[in-house]
Amino acid sequence: MIDLNKLFVRFLKDLKESSPNLKKSLEEISPIEFCLNIKEHKNIFIKIDDEGSNISFSKNNYQFEIKGSLIELLSLLATKKLNKNLIYGDSELAVIFVNIILKSNVDVVYLIDKYFGDVPAILAYSVLKIFNSSDDNSDIEYKNIRKRLRDISIRLDRLEALKVI
Repeated sequence: MIDLNKLFVRFLKDLKESSPNLKKSLEEISPIEFCLNIKEHKNIFIKIDDEGSNISFSKNNYQFEIKGSLIELLSLLATKKLNKNLIYGDSELAVIFVNIILKSNVDVVYLIDKYFGDVPAILAYSVLKIFNSSDDNSDIEYKNIRKRLRDISIRLDRLEALKVI
């Protein structure tokens, strides 16, 4: 059987690696416990703590609840605008947590590369590049540095793959 806690802890670690801002911000507000209530799905109880983060479907104590349909929650992630009607309980802590997640600048391409491989990462990078090309206020130097870091990361992955062979 799949150990969800082990996978969740590893995924959380990878998220923190891909975004130093996220790691620092989560350390400031942890421990945090919340319920993710997606309509027509089981409730998901999440605890984020340095000593023992976990995820489960069995009822636990929580500080706040994020409740909405899957479309509402995906819209929240896509638009990065919080609908406060989705939050129940300690709304102050919930708003801080959601803003940390939304403003974390997680390197999605890095995570896709790590979990799914090079080809999906290249496709995701291309799609993100198309979406980001419409942003006229972006810093060109920042994009060049990110591109070079991604190229180095891909080269390192290839070297590791050659080492295994």
